[in-house]
Amino acid sequence: MLRRSATVFLLSSAVLALAPVGAQTAAPAPAAAQSIAFDLPASDLPAALNELGRQAGIQISFPYESATGHRMAPLKGRMAPVDAVRRLIAGTNLAIVEVGSGHILLGVPTSAAAQADADTADEIVVRGFRLATRRAIETKRKSDQIIDSISQDDVSQLPDVNVVEAARRIPGLSVISDRDSSRGHDNYQYVTIRGLDSRYNLVTVDGSQIASADSSYRGAQLALLPASLVGEIQAIKTVTAQYDPHALGGQLNLVTKSAFDTGTMLAAQVLSGWTSQTGRVVPDDHANIRADATGAILFGAEKQFGLVLSGEYQQLHASALASLPGDTAGAGWTYYTAAGAQTGDIPNSTGRAVPVRVQDYAFDEKRERYSINGKLEFRPSERFGASLFGGYYHELSDENCYEALALPSTSYTPGATADTGKLNTGNYQLGLVGQPEKRRTWLINGNAHYDFDDKLKLTLGASDSRAKYNENRWMYKWNTGMVITATSAATSNQAAYGYSYQNINGQPTITMNDPAAAANPANYGPRYWRNIVYDIDNKVRGLRGELSWNFAADDRGLGLQAGVNQTLTNVLSDLNYREWFAKDAASAALIGNLDRYSQPTVLTPVSAPGINFYLIDAAKAQGVLLDHPEWFRQNAGRVADGNNAFYQLRELITAGYGQIRWQSDAVNLQAGLRYDSTAVGVTTHVNGTSALVSRQRDYAYALPSGIATWNVTRAFKLRAGVSETIGRPDYGQYGATTTQSFDSSNVARPLTVSQGNPDLKPRRAWNYDLSGELYLGRGGMISAALFYKDIHDEIFNLTTQGTAVYYVDGHTYNATINQPVNAAKAMVKGAELQIVKDRLDFLPGPLANLGVSLNATWLDGHFNFVTDGKSRRIGALFNQPDHIYNATIFYADGPFTIRAAFNRIGASPVSVDSQYAWRDIWQDSRDQLDLQASYNVKSWLQLMGQVQNATNTSFEAHLGQNRELLQTRYPVGRTVWLGLIIKPNFRK
Repeated sequence: MLRRSATVFLLSSAVLALAPVGAQTAAPAPAAAQSIAFDLPASDLPAALNELGRQAGIQISFPYESATGHRMAPLKGRMAPVDAVRRLIAGTNLAIVEVGSGHILLGVPTSAAAQADADTADEIVVRGFRLATRRAIETKRKSDQIIDSISQDDVSQLPDVNVVEAARRIPGLSVISDRDSSRGHDNYQYVTIRGLDSRYNLVTVDGSQIASADSSYRGAQLALLPASLVGEIQAIKTVTAQYDPHALGGQLNLVTKSAFDTGTMLAAQVLSGWTSQTGRVVPDDHANIRADATGAILFGAEKQFGLVLSGEYQQLHASALASLPGDTAGAGWTYYTAAGAQTGDIPNSTGRAVPVRVQDYAFDEKRERYSINGKLEFRPSERFGASLFGGYYHELSDENCYEALALPSTSYTPGATADTGKLNTGNYQLGLVGQPEKRRTWLINGNAHYDFDDKLKLTLGASDSRAKYNENRWMYKWNTGMVITATSAATSNQAAYGYSYQNINGQPTITMNDPAAAANPANYGPRYWRNIVYDIDNKVRGLRGELSWNFAADDRGLGLQAGVNQTLTNVLSDLNYREWFAKDAASAALIGNLDRYSQPTVLTPVSAPGINFYLIDAAKAQGVLLDHPEWFRQNAGRVADGNNAFYQLRELITAGYGQIRWQSDAVNLQAGLRYDSTAVGVTTHVNGTSALVSRQRDYAYALPSGIATWNVTRAFKLRAGVSETIGRPDYGQYGATTTQSFDSSNVARPLTVSQGNPDLKPRRAWNYDLSGELYLGRGGMISAALFYKDIHDEIFNLTTQGTAVYYVDGHTYNATINQPVNAAKAMVKGAELQIVKDRLDFLPGPLANLGVSLNATWLDGHFNFVTDGKSRRIGALFNQPDHIYNATIFYADGPFTIRAAFNRIGASPVSVDSQYAWRDIWQDSRDQLDLQASYNVKSWLQLMGQVQNATNTSFEAHLGQNRELLQTRYPVGRTVWLGLIIKPNFRK
């Protein structure tokens, strides 16, 4: 048989010599495309190909010399012969040349030109971006859910340095930067799915939940995870019963690489980059670095073992001169009444927006990330398989945040125009926050499956993940007008540091009344030293088991599935807050003014161009406290701040589910029910004291789901789905410590109480989905989707009136009580459109080598915000843009590839003010263009060039009646990357 196959190949070699390999490929004929149940034992590749041909009743011809030496794992299951051949030759240098009515011809491209032509053939291994496109299309086509994805091959072609940046290419997904305005936010941190914030969407790795080191926020810190971790990023948008229902928007699943998919391989890249913002704050000649490597090998007597190892290192430098005139909550802008009093009530004011907190930041950051992943797999047969994945992810962000802040008194004089005016007195502050933070995440995930027979199958899994966060923040502040006594350190407003202002497009520019005084560092006295050490420890452990009968993708007829899951989460939040002031006026003189602590570099504030922005030397500032503690007194009141941030949380989720399915060649109908039970226990301090209190909360839901797929034709699918999902409360909404403040001047309600709510229920949503998919061959697709989410029990902070016991004296007072409650409704609906064609072969000549990937998402949502018994509608969910656009164009010709990727994310609300709608803060829409070009020097060596954020777009947010007032502007700059990609060929 082997001799006959080799002879047939020699007879066909004339065809290979006369025409490019790719030109011989034809669409699979019916005999080669008909689905057949195969059962191939582990064997050498030539024997496996011949046995496959025997079972299929077709002739498979191949070059024996190229096929020998490859050991194949067993192959079992129902599929088309042409698909079975693809699986057998994956990882070799063989390619399908021709598919006829009763035969399949394999060959080997013999020259660079032939290989380039082969890239255009449907059945031959294609270039990275075309292979990536086709893998994503196949994932969508074969899934029972409504799903979109992006593969590692696509990720590696663009300057996406983490999973978040890569995920924004997927339809329906938007991304947002860090929420803390006092930290640099030059990169994306969180993923929003279909308008639902990341806190509502679960992140899993191979189906297992990964821990996230955030004390109050459930959303995973995806920026920590390297893009090289995954073989595929999947956005599961219709969550059926087997998935954890904490998925109001959907679920993001990261699929790790498998050696059985890649074969023996090695891929490594090293890139160096330069950012246009580098050195804008302090002199910096450091280059950015990205390096990663992934290797895979099959081993064992029958290639039954697979091992994948990967590692990555990144060193990223960033700096920026940012402005924050709106303050973190919008309080940097106000209005004045005709009598000269500040107000937020615009109708009763003069109508002039006045900047009363003009703040500039200078950020300088070095971010280091490194990670290592390993996956060991064992597949002795098609009936049994097991895998063990382990990963460690480390991020150290060493950031200095320098601050320049103009803080005036309320004394105000209007200017000649509505955009001008004067704050008559004030003070100016210069500060430094040294805020290094360290994040570490571990994940171990084990999976196994056993097939009792062709229909009855068992799957088991266990995972253990831990995330730790540490921040050691040192804060130093020097201030004009310092008044220091033996008991206090206060500031005074002076005429020299008042300012006149002019608003241009919502950005205030100020001029000090006495610019020379403000520019003199000797006029700034020591105000405070603060040290905040924040530790978070999050552990997540999971167990899962599933038994299915006749439920595989190729099974027909009735299918049944049942499973159980259990997830245990433990969170510890701990904070140590210390603060020091000068002990008295004499000690303040010994400590010294700012002129003793400033660095040689002096900047100019964006908002106050007439004065100097002195950068505090952290070593000198900390040194004076360590060397002379006798000059300082410590603020004992900060102990309560640390106690208030402490809590321990234990959350146990136990679930069982069942699903029933009926599938034919044309129709797939699936329905399921999941019973999900949650028990939560929280321990916190009471009102800043050392006393502890425990809270308990249990809830359970029966959550139905259903999805239907109709294969209208071989190329066109329709899907419809309905499900009920939940969004569990944030940890901090359970764990918030009860705090009290007493104001004796407020006779009616002197006590204000803020607390968590142990009785919180999760948000609930009914989700309705409809999609249609038209497949244009292997490399093309047009899809459209509609969705609607009806959300109940939305959580918001409610202010109510009541009575409470004041812990200091034990008496009961009328109180204002603030706590999170379930009392609101929300809704989001939208549409997604996607067009993909990896090769525009209808165009003439070289233009046929163009490929495109386009997608657009339109979103419309709202939620009801209730405060003081009044409700108002917010026109979008938090972090929900009204539109998302992605457009990628790629071109390949010979050894050259070029790619341009455009991403636009529309405006979205980030905070809502409890009193005044005009103080709602919206993140502006943002465009980003990324470019890539590469040249294959050798078959194993590629030169790569990338430009990240070629449009040089900043992050901006606004507030105001028409969003005309700037809240924050953070410039990002563009980064240019140059490097090498090495992919040795082990298949020869």
